[in-house]
Amino acid sequence: MKKVLIYFPINRLIPKGGPAGYLNNLYTELQKSYKDSEIVFEFLPSETVLTDNKGLRDSMPKRIRDVYRALRFTKLLSKQKPAPDNLDSYDAIHFHSTETMYYCRKWLEDYKGKVVLTSHSPCIYHQELIGRLNPLDYKLLKSKLDKLEQMDIYAFERADYIVFPCEEAEEPYYNTWDKYKSIRKAEKYRYMTTGIVGCNAKVDRQNYREKYNIPNDAFVVSYAGRHNEIKGYADLKKIGKDLLRDKNVYFLIAGREEPMKGLKDDRWIEVGWTNDPHSLIASSDVFVLPNHETYFDLILLEVMSLGVPIVLSNTGGNKYFKKYNLDGMKFYSTLDEAKSALCELKSMPKDKLKNAGEQNKDVFSGEFSVEKFTERYVNVIADILSDGENR
Repeated sequence: MKKVLIYFPINRLIPKGGPAGYLNNLYTELQKSYKDSEIVFEFLPSETVLTDNKGLRDSMPKRIRDVYRALRFTKLLSKQKPAPDNLDSYDAIHFHSTETMYYCRKWLEDYKGKVVLTSHSPCIYHQELIGRLNPLDYKLLKSKLDKLEQMDIYAFERADYIVFPCEEAEEPYYNTWDKYKSIRKAEKYRYMTTGIVGCNAKVDRQNYREKYNIPNDAFVVSYAGRHNEIKGYADLKKIGKDLLRDKNVYFLIAGREEPMKGLKDDRWIEVGWTNDPHSLIASSDVFVLPNHETYFDLILLEVMSLGVPIVLSNTGGNKYFKKYNLDGMKFYSTLDEAKSALCELKSMPKDKLKNAGEQNKDVFSGEFSVEKFTERYVNVIADILSDGENR
C-alpha cells in the first residue's frame, strides 16, 4: 500500500477555478471510485480560515491597498510552513503551486519520498504575482520583488516530477520566463490533461435571450472571463466592432468590466460578474476564447461540455485540441482569421451549427470528464511511484 499526500487543505476544496476546483473534482471522484485503490490519497487537514476583513480593506484608499500588497509580496521569501504530521509515511507529496512548495523548503531537505509539482499558474508564478501590482510600486521595489523568482527556481529544481496537462501548456512558461528552457529537465515531466464535471445551463436559451432582449434568431457570440490584455479582451472588442455592423449579431459578455470596459453598443451586452456563466454561454451560438497566453483553460472544457462551438486563439494549451479536427473549433492566429471563422459559423445552417457544437460535447464526454481525469491522475501517480529511485 502506497500513500500520497496532496498538499492542499481539505477545507479549501471548492467547485471553482484554479487548484481549489481542480482538486475538488479530483477529491470527489477519488472518494467515489478509488477508496479501495492500492494507493491511498490524502489531503492536508483543515486549516484555520482567517476572518476576511473585506469591509475594512475596501474602506481603505486603493493606493494604500496597492502599496500594502507590494510590501507584503517582498516578505514572501521569508515564509515557511511546518512539516505535515507523519511526513515519513508518505511515499510522495504532490504540490500544486511553486509558492507553497517553496514555503516547505526547510523540511523538504530531509524528505526521502518523491516530490511532485503541478503549477496551475497561467504563466510562471512570480510574473503572475508581479502582474497584480501597481507598476509604480513594482518600479520602486523592483530589486526585492524580482527575487520572487527564487520560488520558481527552487520548486522546478527540487521537484522530482513535474506534471503539466500537455506539452502545449508549457508555452507561456517559455514565453514569460527566460530561465525556463535551462531549468527544464525533460526526464522529470509527465503529461495529464485535466477534466471537469460537465456543465449545465440553469436558464434555457430562449428565456435567457428574452432577459436581455435578444431575438431568438440572432447570432450571439459569448465570452466569459477577465477583461484584460492577456485574456485577449482588447482583441475581442476589435472583433466585435466589425461584426456588430451586422444588425443581427449580438455579444453576451460575462465578467467584471475592469480594467477594460466594453463597447458602447446596445448589442454588446455586459452582464458583469455572474454565478451562472453557463446559461449565458449556452444561450449563445459561439464562444470566443481569445487568450494571448494560454495554459490549459478550463473554460474551454466548460464550453465543450455545453455543446457550443468555439473560436479560439492558436496558442498554448488551446493547440492541444487541434488534433481532434472538430467542426466546432475554429483556430485563429490573426484577428482577420477570427472574424472569418465567426462569419463562417454564422453562415452555417442551424442544424449544422448545432451538430458542430455536439461534436465538442462528444469529445468532452469521451476525454475530459472528471472520471477520465481521475483515472489519468491515478495512473500518472502510480507510474511515478514505480519509477525507480528518487533523483
